[in-house]
Amino acid sequence: MEARDYWQLFLETGAPEAYLLYSRQVKSEAQYVLDHSGNRPESYGLQ
Repeated sequence: MEARDYWQLFLETGAPEAYLLYSRQVKSEAQYVLDHSGNRPESYGLQ
């Protein structure tokens, strides 16, 4: 499940456990987001 799925579950149920799962998932997803936007040559992706 993704963070938005946990958030939707929380909104539907109001269960604090769902909010805690949401918070944990958001932190986990943020760790794996890579930002290499400045590390590419100008021609990257151009054919």
